[in-house]
Amino acid sequence: YQSMKFFEGQEFNNLARKMKNGDPGAAEKLYEKLFHKVYGFCMNRVSSKTVAEDITQDIFVKLVEKISFFDESRGNFLVWFWQVARNTVTDHYRKGKDIAFSDVSDETLEEKSSISAHEKLDYKIELEKIGFFINSMNPEDQELFNLRFVAGLTYREIAGVLGRSEGSLRVAISRLKSKVKRKFA
Repeated sequence: YQSMKFFEGQEFNNLARKMKNGDPGAAEKLYEKLFHKVYGFCMNRVSSKTVAEDITQDIFVKLVEKISFFDESRGNFLVWFWQVARNTVTDHYRKGKDIAFSDVSDETLEEKSSISAHEKLDYKIELEKIGFFINSMNPEDQELFNLRFVAGLTYREIAGVLGRSEGSLRVAISRLKSKVKRKFA
């Protein structure tokens, strides 16, 4: 498994290098490989589909603008990229454009039109419970939750993004998993 992650990381580094050298195909592949994780990461932070789409777009615009600053000799592309994504979300909050996770739009529910009205209400209630729980976590736990479970980063990648040791992250994320299990088991 570790060797697969290594090769995946190398693939991202290679694509980033090609993008940096002006290869539009590499930029397109990076977008395709990262879009769903980035969008999920943003959706988990803001819950409004439109806002999440805007922030996701901003992240990829910043990738294009800042790719020249990526230095492969100083680290892994995925770590660098998630720092850009994290900073973009932080900038969004600083601008005062936050929308609570529990503000699930009717548009989100309408997308599930084959679901009965009762099921839609149950769905919205469950999302609100999850959103409330996530928002009740301290900011560090929220960030760990998003990086590990939404973005799907490895402990090594999270360590690179946050500047912490893998061991301390394993302990913190294990505690976080226990909190979630206690709440929703």
